[in-house]
Formats: sequence, C-alpha cells, structure tokens
Amino acid sequence: MKTGNGPLAMGVAAVAVLAVVSGGALAARRGPATSPSAAAQPLTASATPKPSTPKPSAKPSTTPKPSTTPVTTLSGPAIPTVKVDLAKLPTGREPQVAYLDGRVLKGGLGGDVTIPGSQEILRAVRYDGDAMVVREVGLGGSELVRVNLDRVLPERTPDVASLVTSVNEDAIAYGTARSNADHTRRKGSAVYWRNAFTDNKLNRPNDWYSTVLAVVDQTVYFAAGTDPNEPDATLNAWHTQTGKVDLLKSFKTPAGVDFQGTNGVDQLEGAAQTFCSAVRALADGAQLWRTCEYSLDGFTPDGRTVYATPDFHNGGSNPSTTAIDSKSGTVRRQWTGVEFLTTTAEDDDHLLMAVDTGENTASAIIRCSIGSGACELATKPAKTARRDSLRVMGGWS
Repeated sequence: MKTGNGPLAMGVAAVAVLAVVSGGALAARRGPATSPSAAAQPLTASATPKPSTPKPSAKPSTTPKPSTTPVTTLSGPAIPTVKVDLAKLPTGREPQVAYLDGRVLKGGLGGDVTIPGSQEILRAVRYDGDAMVVREVGLGGSELVRVNLDRVLPERTPDVASLVTSVNEDAIAYGTARSNADHTRRKGSAVYWRNAFTDNKLNRPNDWYSTVLAVVDQTVYFAAGTDPNEPDATLNAWHTQTGKVDLLKSFKTPAGVDFQGTNGVDQLEGAAQTFCSAVRALADGAQLWRTCEYSLDGFTPDGRTVYATPDFHNGGSNPSTTAIDSKSGTVRRQWTGVEFLTTTAEDDDHLLMAVDTGENTASAIIRCSIGSGACELATKPAKTARRDSLRVMGGWS
C-alpha cells in the first residue's frame, strides 16, 4: 500500500476492534499546516528530529532458545524521539478513519452516526455505511448491535467481545466470550463472518472464548481460549468459504495479525513475572524478534510497522508511543511529552493518537508521521475532560 491517505486501516486487539475506512483523494493531496512547535516539527518537515539520549531498545529478559531462524531483539543506538507540545501543534485535517467523539461515530466512510442509549460503548466500526457497535449489557455483559444514523436496529448478538472489519470494510467478523453469573468464563463460543451476501457462523463448543484478530479477504484469524483461568490460546485461520480451520503453530497468547495474513504478535511471559511480545510468521510460527520493553499494539496497513506502548493493556495512559519496524525490530520513531490514551494507524506513514496532558485535562486526537516524526492536531480538544471523550477505534489495547 502506498504511503499517504488513500485506503486506510487500523490494527486489532485481543479483545479489540479493527476500524478500517478509506480517505478521499482531496485528503491525499492536502498538505498539513506548518507547526510553530520546535519539538514536534510540522508534517511537511523533512529533517529528522534530534534523537534523545541514547538508551537501549527493548531487550528480552531471557535468552531465546537457539533456532534455525535468527531471533532479533530490539537494539541499536539512539531512539529518534519527538517531544510533543500539545498547545503548540497546528491544526490539520480531520481523522480519515473512524473515531468516537462522545457517543458519535465520526470519520471514514459515511456520515456521523449517533449511538443512542447510555450503555458503555466497548467497540465500534463502520460497516456498509452503518455503525456496528459492541456495547455493555448489565454488569460485565455485552452485545453487538447495528446502528443506522441514530436508530438501533432490531438485530442483536449477545456475548460479543471482539469485532473487526476487512481493509475495504466489505466484511466484518466478531467473536463471543460467554461468562457465568459469577463472571467466570463459560465454555462454548462462536465466530461470525458476514458481508453483503453471506452470513457464516463457526461454532466452537470446546473453546473458552473466541477473539477475532483480523479479516484478510475471506479468511478470519481468531484466538481460541484453551484454559478457563489463563489467557492461553491457539491461533486459528477460518476459511469461511470452505469451513476449514487451520491451527497455526507456536502462538501461546495471540494478540494480533497484520492485514496481509503474514505475521502475528504473540504475548509471552518473561522472567521475573514480566511480559514480552514476539512477532511470528504465520506460515511456520518462526519468531522474527521479541521485546520485553514494549507491548505491541497494532500494525500499519502495509504491515511494515508495528506501534507499541510501554505497558501491556492495563488501561489508563502511557508516557510514550513507539513505531517499530515489524521485520527487524528496529525502533523507527518514538513520541513523548503527552499522555497517550489510544493509538491506531491512519495509513502506512501516519498514526492517530488520542492524547491529553494528564488526568482531568481535555484530550485531542493528533496525527504524527512515522517518517519525519512531525505532528499536528486532527481534532479540536474535547469539550469535556473525560478520558473517553475522544477515542480512536483501532489498536489492540
């Protein structure tokens, strides 16, 4: 996929959403404004920001076992770091992918869709001009509904905990995770795939949950829970047209799959109760590299870059967001200076990040270039200081 603002896509998480939409030709031609900030340079800048004090990139806490496939850990000299000053960023175009502004789904294909009710919105994506929404039901329950403009349609699917769309938004997939009255896991789940012509369902009676990770053409990649008390899972590829399910090798806790069905991210337990992320090839399960410093949270549409945060999906905020070469593990760019709430890829070169400057401050969505590091505002600051006022719908956290 070419860098720019053409067809766009976002990453998906272990219980996260993929929201993928196309940008227009006008947005692809439109250049960003010039930034007055000396730290976060304008998106038109060609100069690379000065690196921060050299520090090692992510290193594994344990030495990987010898393998016929070389294992690359994140290492190198300085990390090219950009410090963002939110108050000094120029204003650019609006996000070209779906995002939530309060209870309104904006951006991407189609008009604004208001999601009625007061239930918490867990996930939301565009589909056929409407909004597909996973919302909370009761205490800890969930359901998938379809919203047309500002009306919830009658169809409902209970216990949906994950939802993704294809790159072109012409298909969606979702998985269920059932629970008992005491909120313990309940055996039995299902995976769904649908487009404008077909609605397929795959029953998984022996799984403790099914988490969809990606839709690549007519194949759905999903994690199947194998233990009611642990996050252990297998990674599977469901070929929706034949019904065949392939079990993919080596994955222990699959967290995400790229948009080509080439590589995936596996979450591992490291030494001293730390957590690590590994990038594996789907074809044979070979580990390309791993890190115990970063949590890998999503891929860019071309699969060349994975973006990451320091923690492992603990919620709240993070002090940095990092773009890493998905093949080699080399850190390409890191942003600091604000609190990072959620991140998604707008296209191959740009990340959209919901940020604020701390608790009880207004958040905004910013757009930053992986190549230059430059940033701009993609939305105005939120009207309220709640941290969920503005949310991008990609990523795996």
